[in-house]
Amino acid sequence: MTPAAKEFVRLINDIDRSKYRTEVFSDFCEMGYCALAKKASPFTEQQDALEAQYMEVVGRYRDKDDVRKMPELLGIALGEIGKGGCDFLGMVAGEIGALDSRLGQFFTPYEVSRLMAEINLSNVDQMIDEQGFITLQEPAAGAGGMLMAVADVIEGKGHNLETSVWIEAVELSRSTYHMCYLQCAARGLAGKIICGNSISLEVFTGAYTAAAPVFLNANGDPFAKQKERAAQWEAAEKERVQRTEAERAERLENLGTGPAIAGDQLTLF
Repeated sequence: MTPAAKEFVRLINDIDRSKYRTEVFSDFCEMGYCALAKKASPFTEQQDALEAQYMEVVGRYRDKDDVRKMPELLGIALGEIGKGGCDFLGMVAGEIGALDSRLGQFFTPYEVSRLMAEINLSNVDQMIDEQGFITLQEPAAGAGGMLMAVADVIEGKGHNLETSVWIEAVELSRSTYHMCYLQCAARGLAGKIICGNSISLEVFTGAYTAAAPVFLNANGDPFAKQKERAAQWEAAEKERVQRTEAERAERLENLGTGPAIAGDQLTLF
């Protein structure tokens, strides 16, 4: 672990010793998520819900001095994540045993994620030059480690993260969803993080990052071209159905106005 991660774990160990440190870590991630997502949300109803969720977590701690230590943890986390070059929360979660192998949760070393990102984004310069940005979808985001590597690759090539990439990340586990949101928001990635099931397409909740309006102001709807193509296909399909129905109706009408059959007729009897 890095020195910052070691200090983070030390502070976790000093908070409410009646709880497992994995529980404290999960509460920290949820509180951090609520704080950042509330600030970024454009929806009053969601802001109120996040505030209530935050206070619910606070209520789990009898000693409020423990709650007051959370901002120090958040400061360490945001500082390390913002610098790039690591999957900070994933690294901490792996160290303290907060990942559940039964759910397929394993810590992937940052170096592996970075290699995969380098390979998959080898032509990212060309894509950004052509349309001004790229869109990425992560159907099983975990704590966002792969997205941290993607951010480093894109930024390393000289592009502005807030305007050059739009992400949509889906994570099923509530705790890792909070981690993913925290890391993506702290890293300056624009997009939406979703707690949901990529297989059943269920969506439980979701939140935009603070960089989302910056991207939208610069580029507009990131899926405008796809929506336009979908609308064109839908219009063409509607026209095809109408034409088919018209041709069918015409054939039926012609059957009724055709000449009667004259002469001997074939029969099976």
